[in-house]
Amino acid sequence: MTSSELRQKFLDFFEKRGHKILPSASLIPNDPTLLLTIAGMVPFKPIFLNKIQPNFKRVVSVQKCVRVNDLGNVGHTARHHTFFEMLGNFSFGDYFKKEACLWGWEFLTQTIGFSPDRMWVSVHRKDQEAFEVWKNCVGVPPERIVFLGDEDNFWASGPIGPCGYCSEIYYDRGEARGCGQSTCTPGCNCDRYLEVWNLVFMEFDRKADGTLEELPKKNIDTGMGLERLASVVQETDTDYETDLFFPIIQGLEKISGNDYLIPALKPPFRIIADHIRAIVFLIADGIYPSNEGRGYILRRLIRRAYRYGGKIGIHQPFLHELLFTVIDGMSNAYPELFMRKDIISKIVFQEESRFQGTLQSGEAFLSQLIEQTKKNKKQQLSGKDIFMLYDTYGFPSDVAEDILQEEGLQFDKTEFENQMEQQKNRARKARGEKDRLIRSQKEVEELFTGVYSRFVGYNQSMVNTDMVALSDGEDRISQAETGQKVIVALKESPFYPEKGGQEFDTGWIESEQGRVQVEKVYSEFLIEGTVVSGQIKENDRVWAKIDTQRRRLIEIHHTTTHLLHRALREILGSQVKQAGSWVGESGLRFDFTHFSALSEDEIDAVEEIVNQKIFEDLPVVISYSSLDEAQRAGVIALFEEKYQSLVRIVRVGDYTAELCGGTHLRRTSEAGLFKIITESSIGSGLRRVEAVAGSVAYKYLQDYFHLGRDIKKIFGSDHYQILPAINNLIENNKHYKEELQRTFQSHARQAILDALQVAGSNNPPIYLTHLFVENPPEIDYLKEMVDELRTRLSQGIVVLGIKKDEAISGVLAEINLPQPIDLNRLVREITKKIGGGGGGRPSLVQFGGIPFGSWEKFVEEIKKMTNQIS
Repeated sequence: MTSSELRQKFLDFFEKRGHKILPSASLIPNDPTLLLTIAGMVPFKPIFLNKIQPNFKRVVSVQKCVRVNDLGNVGHTARHHTFFEMLGNFSFGDYFKKEACLWGWEFLTQTIGFSPDRMWVSVHRKDQEAFEVWKNCVGVPPERIVFLGDEDNFWASGPIGPCGYCSEIYYDRGEARGCGQSTCTPGCNCDRYLEVWNLVFMEFDRKADGTLEELPKKNIDTGMGLERLASVVQETDTDYETDLFFPIIQGLEKISGNDYLIPALKPPFRIIADHIRAIVFLIADGIYPSNEGRGYILRRLIRRAYRYGGKIGIHQPFLHELLFTVIDGMSNAYPELFMRKDIISKIVFQEESRFQGTLQSGEAFLSQLIEQTKKNKKQQLSGKDIFMLYDTYGFPSDVAEDILQEEGLQFDKTEFENQMEQQKNRARKARGEKDRLIRSQKEVEELFTGVYSRFVGYNQSMVNTDMVALSDGEDRISQAETGQKVIVALKESPFYPEKGGQEFDTGWIESEQGRVQVEKVYSEFLIEGTVVSGQIKENDRVWAKIDTQRRRLIEIHHTTTHLLHRALREILGSQVKQAGSWVGESGLRFDFTHFSALSEDEIDAVEEIVNQKIFEDLPVVISYSSLDEAQRAGVIALFEEKYQSLVRIVRVGDYTAELCGGTHLRRTSEAGLFKIITESSIGSGLRRVEAVAGSVAYKYLQDYFHLGRDIKKIFGSDHYQILPAINNLIENNKHYKEELQRTFQSHARQAILDALQVAGSNNPPIYLTHLFVENPPEIDYLKEMVDELRTRLSQGIVVLGIKKDEAISGVLAEINLPQPIDLNRLVREITKKIGGGGGGRPSLVQFGGIPFGSWEKFVEEIKKMTNQIS
């Protein structure tokens, strides 16, 4: 039976028993406490925590999951994986233990064909109810029911909250796979009894004091790994010989020319086969390589898989080809893989190509460190060495850690982190940053405990209301005078706070006695400003007015951001996902996932679409619905954001619909005009578009028009002739620069030859030194002069320098000395004393950063040290 058949049989079995089939949720969970979806129950966690009411009482799913907590075990054991599929059936306050146990046993024995004689179950030692269900209702012999403790048979969502006993179904794979002990039963660490299915009975609410209270509605949460089930059904020794992995391994055999059956090569084959599955699914769900969060997990998996390719004889990018084997095998169940196959391949190729150079340069240095450590009979490398490896070669510390573990070594992580922190401190100091201690928003909010405000700014720009609380930022106060900074809370507020990427409103709060200039809005009830006239008091009746002109510019940029998002997906593909945004009165920024820079044609196409939608005068309609209904309707939502059960939907005609809490225009024509200013990279797999709209776009284009008009005046030609005229000017300038450089070089050559005549009157070795202060040639020309001097000098030391920006750079060479000198070492020793640096071959070194006032000392040190050596 194939894995595809197992997957479908599971869904069909529970659908016939009243379960709603739900598709797999994304690997990006709607849960800020998790980086990735790590279990089948993750999408239903809000239901189990009683945060939302489900639309269905019975659900069945095959959930894609990624875990990296046991990364070191992957490939070395039979069943540790990063990516896996979890088969699960769930009950939300409907059926309970009896049905869960009966259906679990029925599916495995009757649908899949497991022999009942080879099946065992475990229950919690306190769960007599489950024992009775298995014995009396299912008919499992008591001698094949084992009692285990909390570690094996108790599940909890956290230290407090919903929890319950578990019951696990095991398959006996035979004595030959066991440990041989008479006490061997399910729960033993050997490979005989394989846990196939875990049934969680969520029946308690654990309190802060540890007591367990029964839940009024009890739930069922089950999980069965498809990979493990397939290995039993297909009778393979490990998961890696099933049809989920073995086609990948066969593809690797073709690429590498090596055999999977060679014992020493099995772990790298398995690691690559495992990692490539996770890589494909992570990218398909919109995760791109980066240096933090889930993007870093993806980057690490690509790097590990690429490095293990070297273990089986592959020393060039290969993962971008291998991944098509995964896509071919899994696209029937997950069609998004086929839809995004080209983008997945491009992203992986970029990442492994980039890592190829880093690995080659860094591994040689790390090998030297390992060799020296073993020679000194030590088990640990210094953190400084690993930091130098990272700082010099860009070699990731996690890759170094993997390599060291293979050699039975480790490094001092505390020392490494200290070095990293010192580097950050140096960077902060270089930027001139100063740490400031400010009172946090949370602390200020605590001053307003019990104070509530209602936001009315969607429909009202001005409201007559009460000032219910007042603070100076440190304490609650009853009144404030002119010039004083204050934080106020209003009973009703029209001011939109800073959230969801939208900038806060500004405006005024006026009473009969005073006026506050609103400068920042932190939340619906936390408004910061300055008393600009008179006096204000707590409980004053006030008028709160937003700056409507500024609000309109923000609305223009927010609505066009929605149009931009949809246009990018149209032009670049549906893999584009929002990664962040900012909208304000001066413009907008939109960050999104994409693997390469946009071409000029793509930028023009996106811009044209947005403007077309503006000119179509589409209505902007606000509506509300449940989150589940919105997602079924295809409304775009950010996985990282938390939404309430009732969500706000912003629709722009029939063109785009997104969940959004921000303020918007009534019709797209109110935006007037849209113009993209820049498109750039903000990290691996992340791009940023900056744009302007409305009157800001008009001003931007006006500035460009005026610039063009001024250029036309300078050239005395119309705009059709400007470009040829500029190109002609550039060519002429290039020609004159080349002529000037040839003149400088000619003068430099003559100056060096004149200096040679003076130096030649001395006894060997000849010291030829020259410093160019005015009209200096390029350093490459100085190297050419050294080559010519080798034909003119019998032996000597040549020091040539050029001054730029109060520092000196140049070349140092030795010619035909009887006893060769390592100039590379010599320059490093001298520059330690006077500043600067340098490096190169022992006979020819390039130096730089020598302070201008230290030139003579630099030359004298060279003479002194070369005399000592010779």
